[in-house]
Amino acid sequence: VIDDVESIDKVFILTGNIHFCFRNIKSDRVMPEEIACYYKHYVKVMGLQKNFRDNAYITSVSRLYRGDDEDRSQLNENIPTQHLEMEDGQKPLIKRNWEVRGYQRATDGSHVPFCLFAENVALATGTFDSPGRLHVEGEDFPFVLHSMSDFGAAVSKGKLRGKADPVLIVGAGLTAADAVLCAYNNNIPVIHVFRRRVTDSSLIFKQLPKKLYPEYHKVYHMMCTQSHTGDSNLHSAYTSFPEHNVLSFKPEMKCVLQSASGLKKILKFSVALVLIGSHPNLFFLKDQGHSIGHHLNQPITCKGNPIEIDPYTYECTKEANLFALGPLVGDNFVRFLKGGALGIVRCLAIRQKKKHELTGSGDGGGDGVP
Repeated sequence: VIDDVESIDKVFILTGNIHFCFRNIKSDRVMPEEIACYYKHYVKVMGLQKNFRDNAYITSVSRLYRGDDEDRSQLNENIPTQHLEMEDGQKPLIKRNWEVRGYQRATDGSHVPFCLFAENVALATGTFDSPGRLHVEGEDFPFVLHSMSDFGAAVSKGKLRGKADPVLIVGAGLTAADAVLCAYNNNIPVIHVFRRRVTDSSLIFKQLPKKLYPEYHKVYHMMCTQSHTGDSNLHSAYTSFPEHNVLSFKPEMKCVLQSASGLKKILKFSVALVLIGSHPNLFFLKDQGHSIGHHLNQPITCKGNPIEIDPYTYECTKEANLFALGPLVGDNFVRFLKGGALGIVRCLAIRQKKKHELTGSGDGGGDGVP
């Protein structure tokens, strides 16, 4: 039973977890964990706690109506009058486009349901909900991880310190590079396995300026220059296996690899980390959001099928009053999130201004939030 109902007349923003990176490189660039800390303190210093709901889990985001009289009349019959708004003493009017349902986890572990009504919803949940999997034998063993956060926690707790066998890292993206840096900076030997050639033009490292991302280019340099050969030492600080696929994981913490030529190798490791991408979980939307991507009826992915938006307003082209930003629309870096947020705020501010000009209601109270 929903016993906590609120009416939000501005915008409801769904956000996900901030992805932490573990780096120990001298650089003038601000690290993601520093940005996360800044966001947290900014909310407190600016007194914005009332605008945030922590430990909240969304279970449903559904459109209340699409503007036709029939839908509105049915809605008026089904929703109690205390959920409606009164304007200038006239009939109750519903000015909410979205109903957002979920629950908030209390300190005692209990779930407190809530229901919110919002004129606009912004999706900012990122794409780290469902890690990509190899779908090979033994991938479900407890020593095969699929999360950078789990690996970072193991390193922080010292679980890998003093291990004779190296860490096996699978993947050639930025998250895999973060794992390599984390292990390398903690003196943990690394076996790095990836399917592509080091000269592959689609590798993300080739798209990053060296001066801005020296740590990633350090990893790419190692990928190119410290690859496995018949005479190489697998117990060095780092060894790469380009153009190799993982065939299986064995219970004795061994991995079977296969090269592009078909040659198989068996390697011993202390823990394996599979970081081959991830996908968002938009289960709370109708059809899991398959209808709002560039390709209809296909899952939303950062690279292959991001949410289709207007490039200036960040509003979904296929669903009015629904906005999206960040990896959901193909923007992988924090510097792009700022542009997305400003684009959405600018769009809502312009609409708010036009609404007040039409109604002659002045500045709308001056709270400064569209």
